[in-house]
Amino acid sequence: MTTDRLNLRPIFLLIGVLTMTFLARMLLSPLLLHVRAYYGFTHAEGGMLFFAMSVGFSLSMLLSGFVAERLNHRGTVLASAFIVGVALVLLGLGPPRPVFYGGLGLLGAGAGLYGPSGIAMLTDVAKSQHWGRALALHEIGPILGFFAAPLLATIAVRYATWQALFFLVAALSFGVAVLFLRCAEGGRFPGAPPSPRNIMQIWSVGRFWVIALFFVLAVGLEVGVYSMLPTFLVDERGFSEEVTNSLVGVSRLTALAVVFTAGWLADRFGAKRLIGVVAIGAGFATAGIGVARGPLLLAFVLFQPMVISAFFPAGLIELSRVAPAHSRNLAVALVIPVANLFGSGVFPAVLGYLAERGLFASGFVLAGLLMPAATLLLPLLPAKQHNGVKEVQAGRAVLGAHRLDRKGKSL
Repeated sequence: MTTDRLNLRPIFLLIGVLTMTFLARMLLSPLLLHVRAYYGFTHAEGGMLFFAMSVGFSLSMLLSGFVAERLNHRGTVLASAFIVGVALVLLGLGPPRPVFYGGLGLLGAGAGLYGPSGIAMLTDVAKSQHWGRALALHEIGPILGFFAAPLLATIAVRYATWQALFFLVAALSFGVAVLFLRCAEGGRFPGAPPSPRNIMQIWSVGRFWVIALFFVLAVGLEVGVYSMLPTFLVDERGFSEEVTNSLVGVSRLTALAVVFTAGWLADRFGAKRLIGVVAIGAGFATAGIGVARGPLLLAFVLFQPMVISAFFPAGLIELSRVAPAHSRNLAVALVIPVANLFGSGVFPAVLGYLAERGLFASGFVLAGLLMPAATLLLPLLPAKQHNGVKEVQAGRAVLGAHRLDRKGKSL
């Protein structure tokens, strides 16, 4: 007997793996002060830690198709959770500096394997008419990771050590991997490696580079700012570490206010227009963090992640229009690694460099003003299509638009 109801069990298993891979990547930010003290890192060297993790993440995602071709998507998701656990154990041992950098690269590589295969599994276990709801539920994973990391860090440094938290999250990641191995459905089909011809076709589209730039800046304002915000609030604004981690963690929950409505906003007002509004709002909120103090600073810290989270559904809608249906997934695979490399790697490294020169606050102002400046390129994006509902649905399902059957052939 068939049913039209959304099968939630495999989706929540995927959310579990995504939450662990995201949480693992976010742990460094609230623990950065303790890691710096342990190793004697400077601000600039602390920023480079995020760069090492982003390099691993970006390279892994770019090459994940080769892994999924051999292990299939289910095996690749399982490998992602397992590699993340191994990397966390290595980091928790407090190894020498070069090994610590390598462990962060391995952590990023494990997390990077998840994205393409996780989405392929999601669109395999959910019917096409349910993709929008399934992908919206899937976004809970990053939000939980953002929220849990600083709160767990606060508990760990109060009652144990920062290394103990790495071991704890490693154990959770291994546990999720075992649960996934025993219970996960779908994804038993191989992935396809990227085709040079398809890559060149996408790169030749001018507006691809425009939307790619917006993704770089958006990830920078989301993950990059998050990475260095606790250090900034403690070192530059005199917040206690416990208050800072609690504030930063709670601030990420504000994204829940818009994650399920951003698609509707893009449909109602157009993805292009929503990108412009988000770029201006999030940009000035980020700059406000650098100049404000007192209650106004708290308001900016809470408001900034809520606004920037609204970019991603609109950004995916515009990205889905760059390439034909059979290569839309490749367009996303080409953008996300680059966006993470620069947004979550270069951004924190630059902020750390500026902090070393007494320009920490100016770094937030500069980062914030870049995205409103990019709105000058919005006229290069196409106007809103008349069928807004289909446009939003395309944006939500873009990552799963090029699924493979169990023999690895395009559907």
